[in-house]
Amino acid sequence: MRYAFSLASLMVLNHLLPVDAADVVSMPIHFLYAKSNKVTTPMMVGSVSQQTGQTMEVVVDFGSRDFWLFSPNATVNYGSRYLGFEGACNAKPSDFYHPSNGTTIYDFVGSYSYGGNSKTFRADKAVNDTLFFPSYLPGSPIPNIQVALVNHGQIRQPVPAGTPCPELSYNQCIMGLMSLKPNEPSGPNIKANLLAQSRIQASQVSMYFTPPPNDAPIAYNHTGTLLFGALPPRDSYTGELVSTPLVTPQDGRSGYYIAQLPISYNGTRIPADEPDEPCYIDSGSLALSLPYNVEDSDFFTRTGLQNYSNAVMYPSDCEDIPRDLSLDFGVGPSTTVKVPYRNLATGGKGPGAVIPKGMCPLSVALGGKCTLGAPWFLGMAVGVDDKAGLVWIAQGKA
Repeated sequence: MRYAFSLASLMVLNHLLPVDAADVVSMPIHFLYAKSNKVTTPMMVGSVSQQTGQTMEVVVDFGSRDFWLFSPNATVNYGSRYLGFEGACNAKPSDFYHPSNGTTIYDFVGSYSYGGNSKTFRADKAVNDTLFFPSYLPGSPIPNIQVALVNHGQIRQPVPAGTPCPELSYNQCIMGLMSLKPNEPSGPNIKANLLAQSRIQASQVSMYFTPPPNDAPIAYNHTGTLLFGALPPRDSYTGELVSTPLVTPQDGRSGYYIAQLPISYNGTRIPADEPDEPCYIDSGSLALSLPYNVEDSDFFTRTGLQNYSNAVMYPSDCEDIPRDLSLDFGVGPSTTVKVPYRNLATGGKGPGAVIPKGMCPLSVALGGKCTLGAPWFLGMAVGVDDKAGLVWIAQGKA
């Protein structure tokens, strides 16, 4: 225990020192109100996209490993209510890779699944190309990054027989931030790519957001930074940067999990219905999922939130949510980080896609699981160190 404390202390001191820019790769990120409700980056891959200014919103995902884009000839199948079954609908994704002049597309085999296999994708090619970013969210180009090209996808999006095919519900590409497992069959992995090229020296990745204006409207689009090869810099957070170890769930689930963080409101802890459930760190998840049952009246009584047809609501119009209300998470022995209620109002619709008058739907899910999803990151500075097996969390300035 003494050794672990000493190691953590040294790592904090190390990250407080000036970062050598040659050992760190940065990327702009944002969270768009009422859009995908995930952390994304507006990316242009290759010179053709860069010249035309055609960006694609790529999910920046702490909850997966692989980096892939749709290929120019990709098809996504949907319509079946059953996992793994072909549906009657096919669509071409709106965002896809535009091959650059002079780049070589080569054979590659990759398979990817998400959401309990409700979204599966297959890649048959890959390419090494440059990542560019737009002037409205600027960042330095990142050359020679390997990306898989998905040619087929299957989404469980039921469509009643005999009805026209609706718009495809999901067509976003994904950049995973987790490390590859030993002998991982798929990939590519951007962090492993940067390490192999000696462009970063540490298997670390961190994410933080820029403080919004004090009078920011509820529909504010948050912007931030993703760093490869470093923990969050000192000017990205307030208070202490606290470490907590990565854990493996009892059922062997894979991912960045930490022991459950105690949750409180206004200084009073709210006992969890599932106290042994670890928390999954997942910036690609739409919601903050909390370890309470939806029937838990104590949670609603303490927080002032309301259950409306099993959806979590705040009892006012979204713009009127007080700026000082928050759910508070304990990290380490004495540190608390706050998630403002306003950060949880991300433009979602209520049950039946109708927002009840005088209510505000929040991106909060109840049901026993704990997932620190995309809205949680808006108020945090978060870093993961794979070698040390630690997650670092601080109160962000956002």
